[in-house]
Amino acid sequence: MPKIPSVPFCDELPSHFVLGETKAEIKLSNAEENRNAALSLASQARHGINIFTQDLDDAIYNNEEFESYIFKLATRHPSAQIRILVQDSHSAVKKGHRLIRIAQKLTSSVFIKNPPDTHKGDKSAFMTTDSVGLLYRVRADAYNYEASVNFMSPQRVGKLEDFFNEVWEHGTPDLQVRRLFV
Repeated sequence: MPKIPSVPFCDELPSHFVLGETKAEIKLSNAEENRNAALSLASQARHGINIFTQDLDDAIYNNEEFESYIFKLATRHPSAQIRILVQDSHSAVKKGHRLIRIAQKLTSSVFIKNPPDTHKGDKSAFMTTDSVGLLYRVRADAYNYEASVNFMSPQRVGKLEDFFNEVWEHGTPDLQVRRLFV
């Protein structure tokens, strides 16, 4: 992967990064840059989003804007799917994570599963969008937000989506996030 100077995201979504067109690999170094990259990718999604995460990455995905983009994608594009593989959702459930709430509301388009035991130790995290956009963290933990984002990387996204689909197929629904009807 070529090293490209970091282009920091600001508080606003970068309008000049276009999903399916902008080919630059942009380096990210903190939670805010990761969150803004995820927001930009999600805001432009039309077909689907896949998220592979350890704990639903509170600093990146647990915000009103991201929830809004997921809701819009799921309701405006009936065939769109948002699939999330989470290794451990216990903390997110306790905190009332927004992605869990939206998955409980939009049960026909937002899905959360746990990976099989063979993939529980995977340290990376990523989000793919419309089979071309990618937010990728090699080592995802609360102290390391080094990542890259690319709005046009179909080959790399294809490989990660092949991995995601394989893990998804062998994964199990996350019982901690299911909606309980009383």
